[in-house]
Amino acid sequence: MPTVTPLLNGYSLSSDQGNPAFCSVLLVESDGRRIVYDFGHVGRRRALRNALAARELEPADIDAVVLSHGHWDHIQNVDLFEQSPVLVHPAELEYLANPAGPHTPRWTSSVLAGLKLCETAEGEQILPGVRVIELPGHTPGSIGLTVATDDGTVVLTGDAVPTLDVLRSGKASGQPADREQADASIARIAATADFVHPGHDQLLRRRADGGFETAGARVPLAFRGPGTV
Repeated sequence: MPTVTPLLNGYSLSSDQGNPAFCSVLLVESDGRRIVYDFGHVGRRRALRNALAARELEPADIDAVVLSHGHWDHIQNVDLFEQSPVLVHPAELEYLANPAGPHTPRWTSSVLAGLKLCETAEGEQILPGVRVIELPGHTPGSIGLTVATDDGTVVLTGDAVPTLDVLRSGKASGQPADREQADASIARIAATADFVHPGHDQLLRRRADGGFETAGARVPLAFRGPGTV
């Protein structure tokens, strides 16, 4: 059966200087093959390499990668996997050609230049037990993955569900491209998942009463004092 392993945990952080935006970066394995879902920004580049190395993996060992959506904090390290196909929804590629909003600078599409882009859409089986689920609203072409594990259906959501609070409220946070679609995607995730890997939170699980809660202890960040970059 497929498995999902966090390479980098997601966190929801803010400051008076902006949002550090640490997204979840997830490794999915099935039938001897591996994919990575989302990549984080360049400030976490070394951490991502180290997380792979801790599992005796290199970027070249990844068979394909999946981009949930094109916001800067999810896309920047995609070039680490330059030998792998990059699965993106066609609506997201269209959005990146003429981006809007504060989270998608006009240079964003250049991050994908020279990579092996493959369009993907609802229901495509990426690996055995792993399928694409369309979750539009946060951006026009946001996608997740459903993973049929031994413990139930795990949904990887990107920022369609960034945090537990959003999943519980059923209401999109921030400035979604389409709020009605975004709320509908949250409802779809809530109806589908036994477990949720959010974009900026840690693993969530469905309770017996149908609600969701954090699964296990939260993984803390280790903050350091001033130093070199």
